[in-house]
Amino acid sequence: MRYKDCFDKERRDFLRVVKHAGIAAGVIRASSLIAGVMMARVAEAQSGTPSKHCLVFSGGGCHPSKWFPTGSTLPAQSAPLQSHYSRIALLQNAKLSQAGHGVMFHRFNDGSWNYDSFDVNLGRTIGANYPVKYLNVGTTAESALSRDTTGTKPVITSPQAALDVLFAGGGGGGGGGTVAPRKSIVDLHLPAVNDLKNKLGQHEKDKLDSHMSAIREIETAIGSSGTGTGSSGSCPQPPTTSATGFDALAKLHTDIIVLALDCNLSASVSIAFGTDAHTHYLDVLGRESHQSHHNQGNMPNAYTEDIVYMQGLTKNLFDKLNAKGLLSSTIVTQVSDMGDADSHGNDNVPMLVAGAGITGGRVVNIGGKTQADIYQTIGLKLRADQGPNGGSYRKWANSAISGL
Repeated sequence: MRYKDCFDKERRDFLRVVKHAGIAAGVIRASSLIAGVMMARVAEAQSGTPSKHCLVFSGGGCHPSKWFPTGSTLPAQSAPLQSHYSRIALLQNAKLSQAGHGVMFHRFNDGSWNYDSFDVNLGRTIGANYPVKYLNVGTTAESALSRDTTGTKPVITSPQAALDVLFAGGGGGGGGGTVAPRKSIVDLHLPAVNDLKNKLGQHEKDKLDSHMSAIREIETAIGSSGTGTGSSGSCPQPPTTSATGFDALAKLHTDIIVLALDCNLSASVSIAFGTDAHTHYLDVLGRESHQSHHNQGNMPNAYTEDIVYMQGLTKNLFDKLNAKGLLSSTIVTQVSDMGDADSHGNDNVPMLVAGAGITGGRVVNIGGKTQADIYQTIGLKLRADQGPNGGSYRKWANSAISGL
Protein backbone atom coordinates (compact mmCIF):
# COMPACT_ATOMS: atom_id res chain seq x y z
CA MET A 1 0.00 0.00 0.00
CA ARG A 2 1.05 3.63 -0.32
CA TYR A 3 1.98 5.05 3.06
CA LYS A 4 1.55 8.73 2.33
CA ASP A 5 -1.63 8.81 4.42
CA CYS A 6 -0.98 5.75 6.61
CA PHE A 7 -1.80 7.36 9.95
CA ASP A 8 -4.89 9.08 8.62
CA LYS A 9 -6.03 5.71 7.28
CA GLU A 10 -5.32 4.18 10.68
CA ARG A 11 -7.57 6.72 12.33
CA ARG A 12 -10.38 6.27 9.80
CA ASP A 13 -10.13 2.47 10.12
CA PHE A 14 -10.28 2.78 13.90
CA LEU A 15 -13.49 4.83 13.79
CA ARG A 16 -15.00 2.42 11.28
CA VAL A 17 -14.18 -0.61 13.44
CA VAL A 18 -15.67 1.03 16.53
CA LYS A 19 -18.85 1.88 14.65
CA HIS A 20 -19.26 -1.61 13.16
CA ALA A 21 -18.66 -3.22 16.56
CA GLY A 22 -21.56 -1.22 17.96
CA ILE A 23 -19.43 0.31 20.72
CA ALA A 24 -20.56 3.65 22.09
CA ALA A 25 -18.07 6.49 21.88
CA GLY A 26 -18.48 6.99 25.62
CA VAL A 27 -17.13 3.49 26.28
CA ILE A 28 -14.03 4.24 24.23
CA ARG A 29 -13.50 7.52 26.07
CA ALA A 30 -14.04 5.85 29.44
CA SER A 31 -11.64 2.97 28.91
CA SER A 32 -8.20 3.21 27.33
CA LEU A 33 -8.09 -0.58 27.55
CA ILE A 34 -11.08 -0.92 25.22
CA ALA A 35 -9.59 1.66 22.87
CA GLY A 36 -6.45 -0.47 22.77
CA VAL A 37 -8.44 -3.58 21.87
CA MET A 38 -10.04 -1.71 18.98
CA MET A 39 -6.63 -0.40 17.87
CA ALA A 40 -5.44 -4.00 17.70
CA ARG A 41 -8.14 -4.73 15.13
CA VAL A 42 -6.81 -2.10 12.76
CA ALA A 43 -3.09 -2.49 13.49
CA GLU A 44 -1.03 -3.61 10.54
CA ALA A 45 -0.25 -7.24 11.26
CA GLN A 46 2.63 -7.76 8.86
CA SER A 47 5.47 -9.45 10.70
CA GLY A 48 8.58 -7.29 10.68
CA THR A 49 6.68 -4.06 10.00
CA PRO A 50 7.73 -1.54 12.65
CA SER A 51 4.86 0.43 14.17
CA LYS A 52 5.93 0.97 17.80
CA HIS A 53 9.08 2.08 19.56
CA CYS A 54 10.78 1.56 22.91
CA LEU A 55 13.64 3.90 23.87
CA VAL A 56 16.04 2.65 26.56
CA PHE A 57 18.65 4.55 28.56
CA SER A 58 21.28 2.31 30.15
CA GLY A 59 23.74 4.38 32.14
CA GLY A 60 27.41 3.46 32.34
CA GLY A 61 28.98 3.10 28.89
CA CYS A 62 31.28 0.17 28.13
CA HIS A 63 34.76 -1.04 27.29
CA PRO A 64 34.67 -1.48 23.49
CA SER A 65 36.88 -4.58 23.63
CA LYS A 66 34.37 -6.19 25.99
CA TRP A 67 31.27 -5.00 24.14
CA PHE A 68 31.80 -5.60 20.42
CA PRO A 69 32.27 -9.19 19.21
CA THR A 70 34.78 -10.34 16.60
CA GLY A 71 32.56 -13.28 15.70
CA SER A 72 29.09 -14.43 16.66
CA THR A 73 29.75 -14.71 20.40
CA LEU A 74 29.26 -11.56 22.44
CA PRO A 75 32.08 -10.69 24.87
CA ALA A 76 31.76 -10.11 28.62
CA GLN A 77 29.91 -6.80 28.86
CA SER A 78 27.33 -7.44 26.13
CA ALA A 79 27.07 -11.18 26.87
CA PRO A 80 23.63 -10.96 28.54
CA LEU A 81 22.20 -9.99 25.12
CA GLN A 82 23.48 -13.17 23.43
CA SER A 83 20.09 -14.94 23.33
CA HIS A 84 18.64 -11.98 21.40
CA TYR A 85 21.68 -11.11 19.29
CA SER A 86 19.99 -12.33 16.10
CA ARG A 87 17.60 -9.38 16.51
CA ILE A 88 20.21 -6.79 17.51
CA ALA A 89 22.48 -4.48 15.53
CA LEU A 90 25.32 -3.18 17.73
CA LEU A 91 26.34 0.28 16.53
CA GLN A 92 30.11 0.66 16.45
CA ASN A 93 31.83 4.08 16.43
CA ALA A 94 28.67 5.73 17.73
CA LYS A 95 29.10 9.09 19.44
CA LEU A 96 27.00 11.31 21.65
CA SER A 97 26.73 14.98 20.86
CA GLN A 98 28.08 15.40 24.40
CA ALA A 99 29.22 12.68 26.79
CA GLY A 100 29.68 12.69 30.55
CA HIS A 101 27.49 13.50 33.55
CA GLY A 102 24.67 16.00 33.82
CA VAL A 103 23.75 16.44 30.15
CA MET A 104 20.59 14.37 30.02
CA PHE A 105 19.14 16.15 26.98
CA HIS A 106 21.90 14.60 24.90
CA ARG A 107 20.44 11.15 25.58
CA PHE A 108 16.84 11.18 24.32
CA ASN A 109 17.51 14.39 22.41
CA ASP A 110 20.39 16.05 20.54
CA GLY A 111 21.07 18.75 23.12
CA SER A 112 18.27 20.99 21.83
CA TRP A 113 16.69 22.28 24.99
CA ASN A 114 13.72 23.91 23.26
CA TYR A 115 12.51 20.95 21.18
CA ASP A 116 10.83 17.68 21.96
CA SER A 117 12.80 14.53 22.69
CA PHE A 118 12.66 11.48 20.44
CA ASP A 119 10.11 9.54 22.52
CA VAL A 120 7.82 12.58 22.70
CA ASN A 121 8.20 13.26 18.98
CA LEU A 122 7.20 9.69 18.16
CA GLY A 123 4.21 10.11 20.46
CA ARG A 124 3.09 13.08 18.36
CA THR A 125 3.51 11.18 15.11
CA ILE A 126 3.24 7.38 15.11
CA GLY A 127 1.38 7.47 18.45
CA ALA A 128 -1.14 10.18 17.61
CA ASN A 129 -4.05 7.71 17.35
CA TYR A 130 -3.25 5.81 20.56
CA PRO A 131 -4.92 6.43 23.95
CA VAL A 132 -1.60 7.51 25.55
CA LYS A 133 0.78 9.44 23.33
CA TYR A 134 3.94 8.38 25.17
CA LEU A 135 4.98 6.93 28.51
CA ASN A 136 8.34 7.78 30.12
CA VAL A 137 9.28 5.71 33.17
CA GLY A 138 12.52 5.16 35.05
CA THR A 139 14.26 4.14 38.21
CA THR A 140 15.74 7.48 39.23
CA ALA A 141 14.13 10.91 39.42
CA GLU A 142 17.34 12.56 38.14
CA SER A 143 16.86 10.85 34.78
CA ALA A 144 15.00 13.79 33.20
CA LEU A 145 15.38 12.51 29.66
CA SER A 146 12.05 13.38 28.05
CA ARG A 147 11.07 16.87 26.96
CA ASP A 148 8.48 18.68 24.89
CA THR A 149 8.21 22.30 23.83
CA THR A 150 6.78 23.24 27.23
CA GLY A 151 9.81 21.90 29.10
CA THR A 152 11.11 18.83 30.88
CA LYS A 153 8.73 15.91 31.37
CA PRO A 154 9.66 14.40 34.75
CA VAL A 155 10.41 10.70 34.56
CA ILE A 156 7.72 8.61 36.23
CA THR A 157 9.43 6.67 39.00
CA SER A 158 6.20 5.62 40.74
CA PRO A 159 4.69 2.46 39.19
CA GLN A 160 1.27 3.53 40.47
CA ALA A 161 1.60 6.89 38.69
CA ALA A 162 2.55 5.07 35.49
CA LEU A 163 -0.57 2.91 35.73
CA ASP A 164 -2.65 6.02 36.37
CA VAL A 165 -1.35 7.57 33.14
CA LEU A 166 -2.19 4.42 31.20
CA PHE A 167 -5.53 3.50 32.69
CA ALA A 168 -6.94 6.17 34.98
CA GLY A 169 -5.96 9.56 33.65
CA GLY A 170 -4.90 8.87 30.05
CA GLY A 171 -3.22 11.80 28.32
CA GLY A 172 0.41 11.84 27.33
CA GLY A 173 3.37 10.86 29.47
CA GLY A 174 5.12 12.99 32.00
CA GLY A 175 5.28 12.75 35.76
CA GLY A 176 2.29 12.50 37.98
CA GLY A 177 1.15 12.17 41.55
CA THR A 178 1.21 8.96 43.51
CA VAL A 179 -2.45 8.90 44.51
CA ALA A 180 -3.89 5.50 43.65
CA PRO A 181 -7.22 5.12 41.85
CA ARG A 182 -10.19 4.69 44.21
CA LYS A 183 -10.28 1.03 43.27
CA SER A 184 -8.32 -1.49 41.28
CA ILE A 185 -7.77 -0.67 37.62
CA VAL A 186 -9.15 -4.12 36.83
CA ASP A 187 -12.36 -3.18 38.64
CA LEU A 188 -12.37 0.30 37.17
CA HIS A 189 -12.44 -1.06 33.61
CA LEU A 190 -14.56 -4.13 34.32
CA PRO A 191 -17.95 -2.67 33.29
CA ALA A 192 -16.59 -1.55 29.92
CA VAL A 193 -14.85 -4.88 29.42
CA ASN A 194 -17.98 -6.89 30.22
CA ASP A 195 -20.01 -4.69 27.89
CA LEU A 196 -17.59 -5.50 25.11
CA LYS A 197 -17.34 -9.25 25.70
CA ASN A 198 -20.22 -10.23 23.40
CA LYS A 199 -18.70 -8.15 20.58
CA LEU A 200 -15.31 -9.92 20.60
CA GLY A 201 -13.97 -13.06 19.02
CA GLN A 202 -12.47 -15.75 21.25
CA HIS A 203 -8.89 -14.68 20.47
CA GLU A 204 -9.68 -11.13 21.52
CA LYS A 205 -11.39 -12.33 24.69
CA ASP A 206 -8.35 -14.41 25.58
CA LYS A 207 -6.07 -11.47 24.86
CA LEU A 208 -8.16 -9.17 27.02
CA ASP A 209 -8.11 -11.68 29.89
CA SER A 210 -4.32 -11.82 29.52
CA HIS A 211 -4.14 -8.01 29.74
CA MET A 212 -6.28 -8.01 32.88
CA SER A 213 -4.13 -10.70 34.47
CA ALA A 214 -0.99 -8.69 33.73
CA ILE A 215 -2.54 -5.56 35.25
CA ARG A 216 -3.54 -7.51 38.35
CA GLU A 217 0.00 -8.83 38.79
CA ILE A 218 1.50 -5.35 38.52
CA GLU A 219 -1.08 -3.90 40.90
CA THR A 220 -0.30 -6.62 43.41
CA ALA A 221 3.42 -5.94 43.16
CA ILE A 222 2.87 -2.30 44.09
CA GLY A 223 0.16 -2.96 46.68
CA SER A 224 -2.78 -1.26 44.95
CA SER A 225 -4.78 -4.24 43.77
CA GLY A 226 -8.14 -3.64 45.39
CA THR A 227 -10.56 -6.54 45.74
CA GLY A 228 -11.69 -7.33 42.19
CA THR A 229 -11.41 -10.74 40.55
CA GLY A 230 -10.69 -9.71 36.97
CA SER A 231 -12.51 -9.64 33.68
CA SER A 232 -14.20 -13.01 33.95
CA GLY A 233 -12.95 -14.54 37.17
CA SER A 234 -9.76 -15.59 35.37
CA CYS A 235 -7.36 -13.16 37.07
CA PRO A 236 -6.51 -14.65 40.47
CA GLN A 237 -4.43 -12.40 42.68
CA PRO A 238 -0.87 -13.74 42.98
CA PRO A 239 1.03 -13.74 46.28
CA THR A 240 1.86 -10.23 47.45
CA THR A 241 5.35 -9.03 46.60
CA SER A 242 6.99 -5.69 47.23
CA ALA A 243 8.83 -3.67 44.59
CA THR A 244 11.62 -2.13 46.62
CA GLY A 245 15.13 -1.33 45.43
CA PHE A 246 16.63 -0.54 42.05
CA ASP A 247 16.37 -4.06 40.62
CA ALA A 248 12.71 -4.63 41.50
CA LEU A 249 11.72 -1.15 40.34
CA ALA A 250 13.55 -1.55 37.01
CA LYS A 251 11.79 -4.85 36.33
CA LEU A 252 8.37 -3.59 37.40
CA HIS A 253 8.63 -0.57 35.12
CA THR A 254 9.70 -2.96 32.35
CA ASP A 255 6.49 -4.91 32.89
CA ILE A 256 4.49 -1.68 32.69
CA ILE A 257 5.93 -0.47 29.37
CA VAL A 258 5.53 -3.94 27.85
CA LEU A 259 1.91 -3.89 29.02
CA ALA A 260 1.43 -0.47 27.40
CA LEU A 261 2.69 -1.79 24.07
CA ASP A 262 0.87 -5.11 24.29
CA CYS A 263 -2.47 -3.47 25.14
CA ASN A 264 -2.03 -0.95 22.28
CA LEU A 265 -2.22 1.88 24.79
CA SER A 266 0.87 3.60 23.39
CA ALA A 267 3.16 3.35 20.39
CA SER A 268 6.04 5.19 22.10
CA VAL A 269 7.47 4.20 25.47
CA SER A 270 10.77 4.90 27.17
CA ILE A 271 12.56 3.53 30.20
CA ALA A 272 15.62 4.86 32.01
CA PHE A 273 17.80 2.38 33.88
CA GLY A 274 19.71 4.69 36.20
CA THR A 275 20.98 8.21 35.69
CA ASP A 276 23.93 9.74 33.89
CA ALA A 277 25.21 10.99 37.28
CA HIS A 278 25.83 7.28 38.07
CA THR A 279 24.50 7.83 41.58
CA HIS A 280 22.02 4.97 41.38
CA TYR A 281 22.57 2.30 44.01
CA LEU A 282 22.72 -1.17 42.50
CA ASP A 283 21.21 -3.20 45.31
CA VAL A 284 21.93 -6.53 43.58
CA LEU A 285 25.65 -5.68 43.56
CA GLY A 286 25.64 -3.77 46.84
CA ARG A 287 27.24 -0.52 45.65
CA GLU A 288 26.66 2.83 44.04
CA SER A 289 27.64 2.63 40.39
CA HIS A 290 29.80 5.76 40.45
CA GLN A 291 32.47 4.22 42.67
CA SER A 292 33.16 1.33 40.32
CA HIS A 293 32.83 3.34 37.12
CA HIS A 294 35.49 5.86 38.12
CA ASN A 295 37.71 3.64 40.26
CA GLN A 296 38.44 0.94 37.73
CA GLY A 297 42.12 0.67 38.71
CA ASN A 298 41.29 -0.37 42.26
CA MET A 299 38.13 -2.28 41.31
CA PRO A 300 39.20 -4.01 38.07
CA ASN A 301 36.22 -6.38 37.81
CA ALA A 302 33.47 -4.19 39.24
CA TYR A 303 32.87 -2.04 36.15
CA THR A 304 32.27 -5.08 33.97
CA GLU A 305 29.97 -6.51 36.64
CA ASP A 306 27.97 -3.26 36.58
CA ILE A 307 27.60 -3.24 32.79
CA VAL A 308 26.69 -6.93 32.74
CA TYR A 309 23.99 -6.22 35.31
CA MET A 310 22.64 -3.24 33.34
CA GLN A 311 22.51 -5.26 30.13
CA GLY A 312 20.73 -7.98 32.05
CA LEU A 313 17.94 -5.44 32.54
CA THR A 314 17.86 -4.88 28.77
CA LYS A 315 17.79 -8.65 28.26
CA ASN A 316 14.83 -8.86 30.61
CA LEU A 317 13.07 -6.24 28.46
CA PHE A 318 13.78 -8.26 25.31
CA ASP A 319 12.55 -11.42 27.04
CA LYS A 320 9.26 -9.77 27.95
CA LEU A 321 8.76 -8.20 24.52
CA ASN A 322 9.55 -11.49 22.81
CA ALA A 323 7.15 -13.44 25.04
CA LYS A 324 4.34 -11.13 23.91
CA GLY A 325 5.33 -11.31 20.24
CA LEU A 326 6.06 -7.58 20.21
CA LEU A 327 9.48 -7.71 18.58
CA SER A 328 7.77 -8.24 15.22
CA SER A 329 6.21 -4.76 15.46
CA THR A 330 8.46 -2.84 17.88
CA ILE A 331 11.88 -1.27 17.39
CA VAL A 332 14.03 -1.01 20.52
CA THR A 333 16.76 1.65 20.62
CA GLN A 334 19.26 1.69 23.48
CA VAL A 335 21.47 4.68 24.23
CA SER A 336 23.94 5.34 27.02
CA ASP A 337 25.75 8.38 28.41
CA MET A 338 29.39 7.81 27.42
CA GLY A 339 31.88 5.28 26.14
CA ASP A 340 34.44 4.31 28.77
CA ALA A 341 33.05 5.76 32.01
CA ASP A 342 36.51 6.19 33.53
CA SER A 343 37.39 8.83 30.94
CA HIS A 344 33.91 10.30 30.31
CA GLY A 345 34.59 9.61 26.64
CA ASN A 346 32.10 9.92 23.83
CA ASP A 347 33.68 7.33 21.52
CA ASN A 348 32.10 3.90 21.03
CA VAL A 349 29.07 4.67 23.15
CA PRO A 350 27.14 1.37 23.54
CA MET A 351 24.11 2.06 21.39
CA LEU A 352 22.01 -0.58 19.68
CA VAL A 353 18.84 -1.03 17.68
CA ALA A 354 16.78 -4.21 17.54
CA GLY A 355 13.45 -5.73 16.59
CA ALA A 356 11.07 -5.06 13.73
CA GLY A 357 12.68 -4.08 10.46
CA ILE A 358 16.24 -4.37 11.86
CA THR A 359 18.78 -6.81 10.43
CA GLY A 360 20.31 -8.25 13.59
CA GLY A 361 23.20 -10.46 14.57
CA ARG A 362 25.89 -8.02 13.53
CA VAL A 363 28.02 -4.99 14.28
CA VAL A 364 27.33 -1.93 12.13
CA ASN A 365 30.06 0.70 11.93
CA ILE A 366 28.25 4.05 11.79
CA GLY A 367 31.43 6.08 11.43
CA GLY A 368 31.13 8.52 14.34
CA LYS A 369 27.50 9.47 13.79
CA THR A 370 25.50 10.50 16.84
CA GLN A 371 22.18 9.75 18.44
CA ALA A 372 20.56 12.36 16.17
CA ASP A 373 21.48 10.26 13.11
CA ILE A 374 20.16 7.15 14.82
CA TYR A 375 16.88 8.87 15.66
CA GLN A 376 16.52 10.11 12.09
CA THR A 377 17.04 6.57 10.80
CA ILE A 378 14.56 4.98 13.18
CA GLY A 379 12.01 7.77 12.71
CA LEU A 380 12.01 7.16 8.96
CA LYS A 381 11.70 3.38 9.48
CA LEU A 382 8.63 4.07 11.58
CA ARG A 383 7.24 6.45 8.88
CA ALA A 384 6.96 9.23 11.44
CA ASP A 385 7.49 11.80 8.68
CA GLN A 386 4.45 10.68 6.68
CA GLY A 387 0.73 11.33 6.58
CA PRO A 388 -1.10 14.16 8.38
CA ASN A 389 1.16 13.72 11.41
CA GLY A 390 4.28 14.32 9.34
CA GLY A 391 4.18 18.04 10.05
CA SER A 392 4.96 17.24 13.69
CA TYR A 393 7.99 15.15 12.83
CA ARG A 394 11.37 16.56 13.82
CA LYS A 395 14.06 16.14 11.23
CA TRP A 396 16.87 14.83 13.40
CA ALA A 397 19.68 14.72 10.85
CA ASN A 398 20.34 15.38 7.19
CA SER A 399 20.93 11.73 6.35
CA ALA A 400 20.00 8.31 7.67
CA ILE A 401 22.35 5.48 8.59
CA SER A 402 22.42 2.91 5.81
CA GLY A 403 22.43 -0.81 6.29
CA LEU A 404 20.12 -1.23 9.27
